[in-house]
Amino acid sequence: MLLECTNTLVDYFDISKWKINQPIVLTNIMNELNRIKGVSSVQKISIVNKSGGNYSIYGYDIEGATKNNIVYPSLDPSYFK
Repeated sequence: MLLECTNTLVDYFDISKWKINQPIVLTNIMNELNRIKGVSSVQKISIVNKSGGNYSIYGYDIEGATKNNIVYPSLDPSYFK
């Protein structure tokens, strides 16, 4: 079931399905995971910004950019990857 959840998230976040400045709607992610047989209920979703090392040198304030279960991108044209 964990593998199916992971594959669902990988498919959901497939970069070819996203547009520049598209926000991440956490409720949509919860709905996708709740559709998986064996998942009873998703209570919380956390988005983590990895920076430094093998990741971008730039960080993003995910918590500050989240309002009403929507993670908004920066004002500069950007996308989440």
